[in-house]
This record gives sequence, C-alpha cells and structure tokens, in this order.
Amino acid sequence: MPIDLRKHDPDDPITIRPETNKAKIIKLLYHDTNLGFTPAELRDELDLPRGTVSGTLSRLHDEGRIGKTSDGLYHGLEHREDLRRFAQSLISLDTMLSRHSEAGIEPDDVEQTGTSARTEIPSDDRQERETPREEPAPDEWITADDDEA
Repeated sequence: MPIDLRKHDPDDPITIRPETNKAKIIKLLYHDTNLGFTPAELRDELDLPRGTVSGTLSRLHDEGRIGKTSDGLYHGLEHREDLRRFAQSLISLDTMLSRHSEAGIEPDDVEQTGTSARTEIPSDDRQERETPREEPAPDEWITADDDEA
C-alpha cells in the first residue's frame, strides 16, 4: 500500500498508520497496559478475522511493540511511553469524532493541516461568522480625532 508523503515523517518513531489493524490492536492493548488479552478476545473485541489477528500480533511482538506472557496473553509494554501516547491520540480522535460526527470530518481530515491539506473542512452553513475587525493602532486614533476637529 502506498504511503501519503504529505503525512509521512521519516523521523517519527511510530510508523503505524492510524487506520491499520496494527493501530487497532495497539490502541486496545495500550489503553490499559495492566490488561492481557488472548488472540480470541482481541479478535472478538476488534471484529477482525482470525488470521489477521494472529499474524498482526506476531509481527507486533517480534518488533518489540507489545508483550506476551508465557501463557499467551498479549499486553501493552509499560516502558513504551511512545506507543501509549500514540494509542491515547487514537482514542482522543475517536472520542472527538463521535462527539462531533455532524461536522462531516473523517480521521484523515484531522491530520491534514496547512497548505498540504487535501480537503476543506466543511463549513457550517447555518450561520456565517464575520471576522472581527482589528482595532486601529493608538496613533490612528489620534489622527482620526484631529481630522474631525
């Protein structure tokens, strides 16, 4: 799958794209690193196919991103603060989008800022907001008062 270079940061230590199965598993396991899950529990919780879950768990474990107990429970690693922050950002994004779903904003829209944004965030047609005028500088006040006199 190609990488969108407008979002790609080669210096970012977290190279997991938010919409992937890896991200879904990381989000769940790092929500509370004290909880361990069997592959079946992860499959049921995330509604993913069996092969997808087992393969993704193996890769995440081999990469050192998640832990696995001797009896087969997968969990987030306490020392991986970077992955905990990544998971928290995904949870925050889900919360924001669920609260403001009427705005028509998708997760891809949130990450796009500045001139590289692909799409415009929908405007609220119900009310147009006027941009407040800047106040004149004090020297302009004096000039305006002198002209009126």
